[in-house]
Amino acid sequence: MINELVDYMDKATLIKIILGLLIGGGLGALLGYYGKCTSGACPLTSTPYRGAIYGAVMGLFFTYAFCTTGANRGSGNQDSKLLVHINSSYDFEQVVLKSELPVLADFFSKSCPPCRKLGPVVSVLADEYDGKAIVCKVSMDLAPDLAVPHNIKGVPAVLFFVDGKEVERLTGLRGKTDYVTVLEKLVK
Repeated sequence: MINELVDYMDKATLIKIILGLLIGGGLGALLGYYGKCTSGACPLTSTPYRGAIYGAVMGLFFTYAFCTTGANRGSGNQDSKLLVHINSSYDFEQVVLKSELPVLADFFSKSCPPCRKLGPVVSVLADEYDGKAIVCKVSMDLAPDLAVPHNIKGVPAVLFFVDGKEVERLTGLRGKTDYVTVLEKLVK
């Protein structure tokens, strides 16, 4: 479970989430201990245990909301230099459909949290498969016209191409090993 979680987010993000849980739980427990709720219906101030639980949940929400989760958050300046960004149909045709190497194309949107979590994984794959495959990110925000011809109904969607034809598709957020398995079949 922990290894799968680390596949989806970097260690710094995981540490921030754990700290958010601990700080929120501690503050909630203090409110529960020093709070003045006589009816017992106040979730944060009725008991220290209940306060700790509610505080930890609130800490998790705040940490997750304000914690950056990788390369696709903000300006994207942490992406691999080998990762190709596709922002138009023309770029897609030139990079993906005319490639002599196998291609992994990550169809994403900046407003999609699972897409942001997948970003660092795709960036690492670009480095690992340098010279063996092309790894690219296709922006559905900038090139929405690519959704219909490639049957993209939701993001993230990772399509694999060989000689300009789709040969495999993985939808939703997956672990790095799923993408590596497909790429290994294609580069042989």
